[in-house]
Amino acid sequence: MTIEKMSNLKYDALDLIIVEALGKFGPRNIYKIAKYLDLPESTIRYRINVLRSMKLLYLLTNIYHTNIGLKKCVVFLEVNPRYSAYIYDFLACNDYWLFIQRTHSYSEGCWALYTVPVEHTNKLKDFLHEIKSLDVAWNYKVYWSTCFHRVNTTTTWFDLSNEKWDFRWEELLSDIEKAGTDLPFTLKDPSDFPILCDETDLFILKELEKDATVSFAEIAKKLGTTTQNVCYHYKQHIVRNSLIEDFQIFFVKFDPKVSVTPIFIIEFSKYKYLAKTANALRDKPFVEILGKILNKNMLLLSAFLPIYEFFDMLNTFNKLAELGYIKRYKYYLRSLTEKGMRETIPYKNFKDGRWIYNHDLYVSRLHEKFKEISERTKW
Repeated sequence: MTIEKMSNLKYDALDLIIVEALGKFGPRNIYKIAKYLDLPESTIRYRINVLRSMKLLYLLTNIYHTNIGLKKCVVFLEVNPRYSAYIYDFLACNDYWLFIQRTHSYSEGCWALYTVPVEHTNKLKDFLHEIKSLDVAWNYKVYWSTCFHRVNTTTTWFDLSNEKWDFRWEELLSDIEKAGTDLPFTLKDPSDFPILCDETDLFILKELEKDATVSFAEIAKKLGTTTQNVCYHYKQHIVRNSLIEDFQIFFVKFDPKVSVTPIFIIEFSKYKYLAKTANALRDKPFVEILGKILNKNMLLLSAFLPIYEFFDMLNTFNKLAELGYIKRYKYYLRSLTEKGMRETIPYKNFKDGRWIYNHDLYVSRLHEKFKEISERTKW
């Protein structure tokens, strides 16, 4: 059966241009966007509000976890189908999870994202091993990663006059060949994981994670302080200490009903090939997230694209392997029927300038959850 290309877009070229400008200037700079596009602020705000109401546009904030003392970990699990419906409950027993979503490959699975205090990284492995020992998951794979580089939507590969996406895979090969090897700071292996925040900073950050456009007055009301104090912490701590990676302008460009959301782990033969590929992918419409596996020539790539383009994507990666760039790759298909669970940083676990990681509590929760589910299902 041939899957026809999507022709009826729910947005137009101007919407896309505005979304691209949001990625360039950030969602808190509507005035600058209006000036840059030579459009009334009212037009831009109206278009943004419509896209958000249609659930096509999400404006979020990405924290640079490295500078708050947290190390990022991506976990892929081979899940026992018996516990597939409950895997979110088990993985969320650990306070340091950020995202959990079902995956499909050769077996039922799940992927999860954690950020762990750097001195407790081995404890996360112990937690995952406990899940395996309960037979909830048959196996798991852990990748320690840099912070993620979010790829915001651009008009690259979009025909503005015809309002159609044009996937130019051969052009990608050329772009990789011409790309430089200097990676953005988000994809560089960090030398350390300093704690450059306080409790007020973390409260502000978790509010911005939920909505990048939230006002300082709203945050101040929740925090029980003044707007001036929130503004001071934002400018003098959060911005000055680079506690924010960037703003995530997540835009649903393609029809989910005829799309796939693979997440790749790609190993390159040399660092320069990894860097050139990563840099060439930073403006491509199918890329959502890039992350470098720490101290390895490996790249994590999370994608979203029409299914009829997915196989051309695989052929392009195979071509890169022929050229000697890629050694090997594997991928998992993220669930399209379940959006996954998202959580903010566990700011309540930060006390007196350090993170509290209660491993015994997380394991205890895990066993209690296992007992509860077992009794409920009478296995």
